[in-house]
Amino acid sequence: MLFQLVFFTFIVIGLIALLLEGISRYTAKKTNTNPQFLAFQRIYLLVYVPVIFGDWLNAPYLYKLYSSYGFIEDQIAIIYVCGFASSLAFGAASGFIVQSYGKRKVFVIATLMYAVSCLIKLSSQYSVLIIGRIISGASTSILFCAQEAWYIHEHITVHEFPPEWINYTMLKASKTNSVLAVFAGVLSYCMCELYGLGPVAPSILSVPVLLVAGVFAGMKWKENVEKPGKLKKVVIRSNSTTSSTRSEKKKFLKTCCQGLRTIVENSELIEVGFVQALFESVLCLFVFLWTPVLDHHNPPLGIVFASFMAATLVGGAIYRSIRSVWTKLQPAYSLVATMAVTCATVLGCVISTEPSREFPVISFIAFLFFEMASGVYFPVMIDLKRAIELDKLDVAVTTWFRVPLNLIACSGLIFLHSSSNTTGTRKLFACCFVTIIIALFISMKLVNSIKTRKSHPVVQTDDDT
Repeated sequence: MLFQLVFFTFIVIGLIALLLEGISRYTAKKTNTNPQFLAFQRIYLLVYVPVIFGDWLNAPYLYKLYSSYGFIEDQIAIIYVCGFASSLAFGAASGFIVQSYGKRKVFVIATLMYAVSCLIKLSSQYSVLIIGRIISGASTSILFCAQEAWYIHEHITVHEFPPEWINYTMLKASKTNSVLAVFAGVLSYCMCELYGLGPVAPSILSVPVLLVAGVFAGMKWKENVEKPGKLKKVVIRSNSTTSSTRSEKKKFLKTCCQGLRTIVENSELIEVGFVQALFESVLCLFVFLWTPVLDHHNPPLGIVFASFMAATLVGGAIYRSIRSVWTKLQPAYSLVATMAVTCATVLGCVISTEPSREFPVISFIAFLFFEMASGVYFPVMIDLKRAIELDKLDVAVTTWFRVPLNLIACSGLIFLHSSSNTTGTRKLFACCFVTIIIALFISMKLVNSIKTRKSHPVVQTDDDT
């Protein structure tokens, strides 16, 4: 029954996504038609598309791959934890690495690292797979930081386009991202199950795709690191490369400390950061949980994954359609509604994963609604940060939000999940439910904070100026 339901659901959700996307394009405001901007945008997307597609190819059958090597859920959880920890460590340092060594160079090296991590999955040795997962977490953190930093620098500094035009590219990239994820799920299903190539096949296919992204970046992107002459003026009194490196490290640490102080001094920023950390940590846990919950009922995992990504598309399209009609809708209220829907979906997972009475159909439907809610969440957060002017903050500020996110995800997998405990998965969902409840209350508090700020605006005094 679940097998047929998955295919039917994928077709229905796919058609709904196409319909809503058509409606949003029909009702959307006029897009940017500047030929120079569109040419520059195409150069960026030419690299963005293969690297994102290569990344998505690794997602649908990753847990299945580790399971096929004979590892139990506890062992697989540790592999995932190593990936989260690596992502946390290198995510914090990625800004420094990109700025110090050049965005294009770092991006190309990161694509090679990611390709190596994919090839490592051919090994069935547990320690080797952990190393591969660590490399994967490091490379993806650096990869996505480098490509975003390159685009923003080229957009503003080199081409001198208006900063608000960045949203045109990011919106197009977001839509492309979801479509590529759906296609990756379908292609993975065809390779693994339809043609019987095994769960490692999508990861091997991602290797040439990632290499293509690296080649395109090397050919089409120009390096936008600081010129040596400018650097020499800054360190003119020092002939030592070591002193220059130390100076950069001190600057990086100072920037991180300033970012943390900025968060502490802004109550709205703290609330937004906590909601982001709580929700996205649950999203990380869902990435691990959905396969073991559904896999022993033998659904087509690739199509399941594609259905989830199509549901994300539907969620984003619904939000954009509502925003186009109801222009005065406050993003903070949308965030509260998103958290409320997520609470209901996670509660459904808690109920449906009771060991003595499992309901895989309810779990699948709950996962779909969770992905739909996440499709609403990301554009809501973008609008919310723009509305309260948090989108102008330095990367060092937003990087701090990743710390509690990864800590929550790692802690949940280590302390609550156990293959020897039949209620381990259910405990994790219960933990997710409590986490989202907290996020719901914080988002409600955020609404009150925004109301208070608008009713009592801060008046700038002469001392402030």
